[in-house]
Amino acid sequence: MMLKGKGWNLQVLTECCCYLIFGYLLFRLTYSGEYLNYVTPRMKPYLYGMSALMLLWTVLEGRNLLTPQYKANLSRSFVFIIPILLLAVRPAAPGGSSMIQNYDGSGISLAAGNGSGILSARGNKTTPSEKKDFMADSQEALETDTPSENRTATKNTGSPEGITEGIADESVDETANESVDETADEAADETAASEDESPWYDLNGLDEDTKTITIADEDYYTWMYELSSFYEKYEGYTVVMKGFIYKDPEIEKISDFALVRLSMWCCAADLSPIGFLVDCSGILDFKEDDWVVVKGTLEASADGETLMLKAQSIDKAEKPATEYVYPYF
Repeated sequence: MMLKGKGWNLQVLTECCCYLIFGYLLFRLTYSGEYLNYVTPRMKPYLYGMSALMLLWTVLEGRNLLTPQYKANLSRSFVFIIPILLLAVRPAAPGGSSMIQNYDGSGISLAAGNGSGILSARGNKTTPSEKKDFMADSQEALETDTPSENRTATKNTGSPEGITEGIADESVDETANESVDETADEAADETAASEDESPWYDLNGLDEDTKTITIADEDYYTWMYELSSFYEKYEGYTVVMKGFIYKDPEIEKISDFALVRLSMWCCAADLSPIGFLVDCSGILDFKEDDWVVVKGTLEASADGETLMLKAQSIDKAEKPATEYVYPYF
């Protein structure tokens, strides 16, 4: 039952206040940049759009503010209480080793920022030892491609059996040679593609004359992708990069610690570590979660299963303004 006349509609007033407060808190979170602790920069226009929608909703609902209602149903506004409280009293931003320990994976991602790669496999990328084995096998196949005049001659006795036997042997030889040729062509194509491929992204911080790579905060993911995808081009290069120290029993079997940052593909729920193992010969004056700058030589680990930095120096660093890495170019 609706009552027309003077007075405030308590339900409409409550709902308008909820919409307005929620929209304001969302706008403040986005404008201040604190939203980056929870979602990626790509979400910024959507957050602003939601803030504008809340304002528009307030205006439209406010038209009924002076239309009295016989019985107010304030429970309809409770749906906004939890998000308002979360925006007004925000929990601490997740990060550091505590976040990695909660990460649903078995290692450090070295290529994919969405957590599909692990310490030894790096997603769908081949490891250093696998790629070297492949190139060695391809080279061996090229060297063992037997000329036709060196093939074993089959004596034709004039009998049907001799003729059949000679044809069968020749067919086997041709099939084997075709297989070798295909393998050699594939190896040559892959080598040529690797040498001629130019990245579609900028490789800032690369000094080919001194074989040095200085990785800035904004280029972190770009270089993680480049180094893990085309590591053979940069093996032996000196790399300077920033991250925080992470230790784990599995990591310490191979190296002293991992130098990582947390990558965010969509939101804080999918944060995953991305970085390199570091070998500092057991000398480390920093503790876990400390931010440091490591200068080291890029090389394969002793087992050939992953890449690591052979540390030349480790210096204390300040936590970057934007702590997380967003895996897109």
